[in-house]
Amino acid sequence: MRTIILASLVALALSTPAFERSFEPKTEYHYKLDGLVLSGLPTASSELSQSRISARARVQTVDDRYVHLQLVNIRMAASHLPESEQMPVLNSMEQRELSDEYKQMLELPVRAQLRNGLISELQFDKEDAEWSKNMKRAVLNMISFNPIAPRNEIEQIENIRDEQESLEEENTSFFTNERTLEGDCQVAYTVVREQKKTIITKSINFDKCTERSETAYGLRYSSECPECEKDTEVIRPQTVYTYVLEKNTLKEAEVRSVYSVNVNGQEVMKTETRSKLVLEETHSIKNHINKAHGQTEDIIYSSRWEQLVEDFFKNGDKAEFAPFEKFTLEKKIKLIKAITEQVQEVENNVPETTHFLARLVRIFRTTSPSELQKIHETLYVKADKKIQAMIEHALAIAGTKNTIQHILLHIENEDISPAEAAQLLKSIQETPFPSQSIANSLVKFAQSRVAKTNQVIRQSAWLAAGSVVRGIVDYKNIRPLVREDKREVKTEFLRVFFQLFEEADSTYEKILALKTIGNSGLDISVNQLNEIIVDKRQPLPVRKEAIDALRLLKDTMPRKIQKVLLPVYKNRHYEPELRMLALWRIMQTQPEESLLVQIVSQMEKESNQQVATLTYQMIRQFSKTTNPCYQRFASDCSKILSFTRYQPQEQMLASVYGQLPFFHQNTFTGAQFDFAAIFEKNSFLPKDLHASLDAVFGGNWNKYFAQIGFSQQNMDQYIIKALKKLETLEKESTTVVRGRRVQTGIKLLKDLAKKMNIQVRPTVQNEKDAFAMLYLRYKDMDYAVLPIDTQLIEQIIEKFITNGKIEFSEIRRLLNQEHEFETHHAAFFYEAIRKFPTTLGLPLIVTGKIPTVFSVEGQFSLEFEGTELRCTVEARPSIASTHVYEMRMFTPLFEQGVKSLLSVRAFTPVKIQAVAGLKRNLEVVYKVVVPENQKTVVAFSNRPVVFLRFPGFSKFEYVEAEERTVVVPLWQQKTQEVEKVYNFFGLEISTRGNILNMWTLENLLLAEQDYELTIENKNRPAEFTARFTASPLEKTELSQIKYNEIFEDEFEVEQGSSQKRRQYFTKMMKTMQKEQGYKSRVTLKLEAPRDYNMNTEVTTICDKEVRMCQWEVEVRRSPIFEETKEWTLRSQLLVIRPEMPSSLRQLREQPHREVQLSLNANWGAQKKNELTINGQLQQSKEQKKYERNMDRQFNGIPEYELLIKAARLNQVDAVAEYKLTPETQQVLSRYFDLVKAYNFWTVSSYPENNEENRVVLQLTVEPLSRQYVNFTVQTPEQRVELLNAQIPQIYLPSIAQRSLKHQLTQVSGSVCKVQKNQIRTFDDVLYKTPLTTCYSLVAKDCSEEPTFAVLAKKVQKNSDEITVQVTRGEQEIIAQLKNNEIRVEIDGKKIDSEEYSQYQIERLGETAIVIELPEGEVRFDGYTIKTQLPSYIRKNQLCGLCGNNDDEMSNEFYTADNTETDNIEEFHRSYLLKNNECEIEEERLSDKKNYKRYERDEEESEESSEEEYEQYAYEPLTKNEKYDKKSQIVEKTQIKEFSHRICFSIEPVAECRRGYESEKESQRKIRFTCLPRHNREAKRLLRDSRQQPLELNDYPVSFVESVKVPTACVAY
Repeated sequence: MRTIILASLVALALSTPAFERSFEPKTEYHYKLDGLVLSGLPTASSELSQSRISARARVQTVDDRYVHLQLVNIRMAASHLPESEQMPVLNSMEQRELSDEYKQMLELPVRAQLRNGLISELQFDKEDAEWSKNMKRAVLNMISFNPIAPRNEIEQIENIRDEQESLEEENTSFFTNERTLEGDCQVAYTVVREQKKTIITKSINFDKCTERSETAYGLRYSSECPECEKDTEVIRPQTVYTYVLEKNTLKEAEVRSVYSVNVNGQEVMKTETRSKLVLEETHSIKNHINKAHGQTEDIIYSSRWEQLVEDFFKNGDKAEFAPFEKFTLEKKIKLIKAITEQVQEVENNVPETTHFLARLVRIFRTTSPSELQKIHETLYVKADKKIQAMIEHALAIAGTKNTIQHILLHIENEDISPAEAAQLLKSIQETPFPSQSIANSLVKFAQSRVAKTNQVIRQSAWLAAGSVVRGIVDYKNIRPLVREDKREVKTEFLRVFFQLFEEADSTYEKILALKTIGNSGLDISVNQLNEIIVDKRQPLPVRKEAIDALRLLKDTMPRKIQKVLLPVYKNRHYEPELRMLALWRIMQTQPEESLLVQIVSQMEKESNQQVATLTYQMIRQFSKTTNPCYQRFASDCSKILSFTRYQPQEQMLASVYGQLPFFHQNTFTGAQFDFAAIFEKNSFLPKDLHASLDAVFGGNWNKYFAQIGFSQQNMDQYIIKALKKLETLEKESTTVVRGRRVQTGIKLLKDLAKKMNIQVRPTVQNEKDAFAMLYLRYKDMDYAVLPIDTQLIEQIIEKFITNGKIEFSEIRRLLNQEHEFETHHAAFFYEAIRKFPTTLGLPLIVTGKIPTVFSVEGQFSLEFEGTELRCTVEARPSIASTHVYEMRMFTPLFEQGVKSLLSVRAFTPVKIQAVAGLKRNLEVVYKVVVPENQKTVVAFSNRPVVFLRFPGFSKFEYVEAEERTVVVPLWQQKTQEVEKVYNFFGLEISTRGNILNMWTLENLLLAEQDYELTIENKNRPAEFTARFTASPLEKTELSQIKYNEIFEDEFEVEQGSSQKRRQYFTKMMKTMQKEQGYKSRVTLKLEAPRDYNMNTEVTTICDKEVRMCQWEVEVRRSPIFEETKEWTLRSQLLVIRPEMPSSLRQLREQPHREVQLSLNANWGAQKKNELTINGQLQQSKEQKKYERNMDRQFNGIPEYELLIKAARLNQVDAVAEYKLTPETQQVLSRYFDLVKAYNFWTVSSYPENNEENRVVLQLTVEPLSRQYVNFTVQTPEQRVELLNAQIPQIYLPSIAQRSLKHQLTQVSGSVCKVQKNQIRTFDDVLYKTPLTTCYSLVAKDCSEEPTFAVLAKKVQKNSDEITVQVTRGEQEIIAQLKNNEIRVEIDGKKIDSEEYSQYQIERLGETAIVIELPEGEVRFDGYTIKTQLPSYIRKNQLCGLCGNNDDEMSNEFYTADNTETDNIEEFHRSYLLKNNECEIEEERLSDKKNYKRYERDEEESEESSEEEYEQYAYEPLTKNEKYDKKSQIVEKTQIKEFSHRICFSIEPVAECRRGYESEKESQRKIRFTCLPRHNREAKRLLRDSRQQPLELNDYPVSFVESVKVPTACVAY
């Protein structure tokens, strides 16, 4: 019985829930319906566009299940009014008339099912329109609510009565899912009981929706920024419902929705809807509402109309319905004609032109193919060039199937030029409505006759096809209304694109196919791209492009990209540039920490230095980025980097990656510039070079917003070969003799190779396969590719060069041209559209776009006559651009919204003429002419606007909008009025308007601004001329140079040496002044209207060796502003460098080794400023300690290397005496105070009373790290000190440095070092092998046409001395150390040192020489051979003990017959020259102890660092030193490190040199001083102690400890 009762109660509850009884069956309810739409700025008291709708809603409950609804007495009103909390009275606004058609549509009935208080299963009249249905959905949505918390079935059965009581007595709150007009989302209910009323509140959580009627277009170019999403959501909807019930009857229902656009977390625009139902009367049904018999539909907003429109845009005439049939062709032609006429009325482009462009685009999107053809025949054909261009670009921007097909048809008919066609196809790439139909049309066009005969059109068509496919399959394509089978689309187009790849017969064709695939972003292409990447049969540029084609998949499948590319990066058998590109793409996926660990591990053991260096730089740059989208990744990179000890080697041509981020963290806005260059040893040109710009705007990340790149393979080799072909300008006899010599030299080297059984290393690079390309990307899409191959270069060479001579006639024919040009371009830089429903049933559209129109016309001429080249350009460019950000409600009833219009326009007519001539002097004249009676205008404006538009009785009749500019006092206070007029050289420059004084993005969008800059020339044409003249060198006397007062008391470097130093300096100067000097003169003359001129003359006088130079600068300028006299500047700068020491002994003994500087200047007009500065570039005390600590005798190469470092100048002393005008002194004082304030926490200032009008400055660079400076300034009033300021590592000049050419070779080249029994190869592999008295091949050019060979042998079996033999062309050079002097023989003839220069040999110090090679050099001092070659030379074509110079450490040991081995003995024996002149030392060669390859961690113990002065492993020991045990003892500061402190021995402690161990020891008590570990001074002392013993007697003693010190050392 109990069960039956419970079942009955359940049935009763399910049939008549409590709140469903608010509508009694067979009852009619009359509700007053009020609706309001507000659009405007989110500020109080500002005007808004307001549209008001009022009606009576008849609701009839025909039974327990169904309700009927009909709207009657519909009225509308609209005005621009300030916002109010209450619903404005209808009569207070301007009444708007509704057409009978629309009234009848709105009055059609609707039938709906009411179940559990929720509306469902709607049926509309068959004649009802979608917009009308949605407005009725909005009314039914207001009476749809069910405030009963969901529970499971058992709880319902057992607690049915308790539930009834709780609803009457208690307040409740709960969450549930519910279908509303805005979607199927989570809703929150709150039920509150108040005496006779029950108030129910319902709100929607839009973050938890399973279905929303929302769509978006044009968002596929942005990248994911997870760190930004929470704080930078652009559009934020909020909806709240309020229901009031009395006695279970719905008395009142109200819904408020706010839709706001947010920038940087602040609202900048909003649209609000308010709806309210108030019960007026209730009675039984007397007049039944007609029953609707349409199909059952849902309560959720219907996007049927939007779907039909989208289908039409995407598929054109193949769409199932033509939504714009009522918009007749006649109206379209009339509107287009009106627009074009208004454009023609204005000569230059103005902001209104951009609005006309946007209207044209909007109209063209509604047209059919037949209508387009009619418009073409009626308007386009008869229009002028500007209108035709505007129509063409508007069709391309429209981006619908019909407009694109129309453009393609006319390109095929050759009605459009190829250049213009390519521009239009670029615009088509960005169509907001990508579809399979459009992509198929582009593919078909790319295969057409026109495309095949024009590579520019063909390339643009394929790239556009790929971009359109990307739009179809992209995951950011938010809920497209027209659904396409993405899998089918992907499969079809992947087949098409790979068919293009397979049919390609050239590298460029394959790259074009891969760029098309890259633009498409097809995820199913990964496996096939991987096959191309690892296929070594494919050209390397193709494989690199396959990696690049994965770029768009970094957000959708990062792990897959990592899985594919990480093995490529880690595989050392792949080409280095391929591996570096793979790493670049991996880093773009922002790998997790676990993957970064693998990358760093690979970097630490990487054999290729280019790969390792680029890896380190990438991780380091990402760790420092401020890009908000990289925050997590930056943290991981920083953490990983802190655990590695790897430091990249310094190389001139090293692969590099850099970032320059500019971000505002709080606003998630900014930009980042990326630069990357990939080098490899076999090329002096970069393999890959690219620069890119990433933009983040309010959290919206445009990765690769713009990118330009260059890639090449073997192109440098081809250029070298092509240049060699041009070396035919010598006389025939000379050519024959030289040819014989070259052939003789090659024969010598080939004979050597034959004796040693050396296999020729053929080139692995085929210059015929040389390929390069320049590419441009925009929004991560390949836009254009310029291929450069051998055929193109050969055509250029054949055209302009004949028999090695330049054909000037061809060049003149090319250059002597005159053209008139006129071009017009229009574009949307971006267009993004989002549509979603509102609670009034009206669609809200949020759009952003930048329509831009650019025009330029003029003349261009180029003339080449004799030695003079003249270029003239006269142009009248005009540009207008408007950024439109808009929220708009659009229905047939009305259109309403708010928008921000940010406009820029410019018109700058100008004439430019440049003339370059070379007669006696080089003269370049550059002239800019401002035309008369023309205005140059640059204008900027911004205004927030609210608007209303009531189309009247026709939906497609264009009616001007009622616009109202919104002025917000709060924001206008942030602007300032500007109105100034200047007269500049006869040009009237005026600035007027109002402009922001505080620039932020929110201010820019909300404040009204209007600023204009005009330049008007009312007189004759204003000419601005710059004339540059450079005279050739001429001989002159040096005796005219005066140097009397060049020393100051502050310049004394050592006590008591002043007189000797000055005598030495005077003698040196007198010797130099006896020599012949050289003089050059450079002048620059600037001329402007009104007889204004400025003349600058720079005269340079130098001696032959450029040891003494004097610059005289004289400037004269016409008076300006309040000046009454000519302004002049006379300045003289004298720089004298000391003699270059050739040895450490000479450096010690040289009294004067400073660089002296003297500057005298006076300038001014009526009042003159005078300034005298004497400066000295010298060594600091710290630097001089290095020289003093060099207590051993050095010779040869070690001596020269230490000499370079010991002769560095790291301190600048300067004394300035001045007589300045008060104005100048005040300006300099302010700058000085600014510098002090900027370094407030690190600057110390002490008051002093020094000499008036005299300043002393000293700047010292810490000589070891070169990253810290001390700066001291003494003024008349104070002394200012800045200590230990950190700076980027800088270059310190050395007075012992060789020429710039040799410095570059040393820094940028590869070095192989042979010494004793150790060899360090070109690729930095250190190994041990025995040299014998037979020649071993050190390094040789093993190509088919060899140019050099370097051999070495020991002088005697037990000697460390080495003999070197260099075969260079036809010369055989042998050098050996005898009696502490290098003896040189060439072809058996002894050569004296005075003759070295004739044979391209140079002395290096006192006991070393440099032998120049065809490319590179060999250094030799009797004990060490250093072979230096350019890093790019002969990759894999070098052989010998120095390796193959391929930048790989893992494949160093290739024997003479080109076989790789791990056996160093076998490797060495293969390069041993066996002949009768020597005896093979078989015992040494067979001893396995003499062979060893050192790993990196062993090198420190086997070979000392060249960077540390006190470690001299490179120096060969003299015989006495080998047996002098005490000479192997050195003194160093002993260091003891603890967890929180570092302790240093106050006095130096003896220890054995590296390579020796203690034989005898004694106990000694040592004092230590300790400093906190975090102390900067402790870090500096720790760094300095590695270079030399410290002097710490002034430091306090912390503790004393007994230490064992050696008294004798022996080698181990």
